[in-house]
Amino acid sequence: MFSKILVPVDLSTENTTEKLCKTANDLAQKYGSEVRLVTVIPDYGMPMVASYFPEGAQEKLKSEMKQKLTDLAEKSFSVSVECKLTQGKRRTAILKAIEDFSPDLVMMGCRRKKSRRSQRLLGATGTVISDRAGCSVMIVR
Repeated sequence: MFSKILVPVDLSTENTTEKLCKTANDLAQKYGSEVRLVTVIPDYGMPMVASYFPEGAQEKLKSEMKQKLTDLAEKSFSVSVECKLTQGKRRTAILKAIEDFSPDLVMMGCRRKKSRRSQRLLGATGTVISDRAGCSVMIVR
């Protein structure tokens, strides 16, 4: 049913990411799916902003995040996982990853967002991805 699963993760949300990876691993085992784990790091946006950071800061961040992503894959998955680090705006980078990988399923973690007037069920990134992805999207809580 699902031959390719894309799993965008936020490495700063441990509990959500742990549940997401467990669910993705279970589905991948059941269907023999190919899994791609993706995380997005922010970019500087403008050269002027980059000038405020020390030389090599961006490369150091990339290296550290790639290692964290690899560690997560080794710890959370019993199936083979391809790890991909991207940079930019989260929703744009995830949509690009969907376009590049052409998955049957995108699995995303989500925590309930609280606002003054109500509790939203889905954040901005999850809403955009579920609306624009050309495949099924599973939100894991």
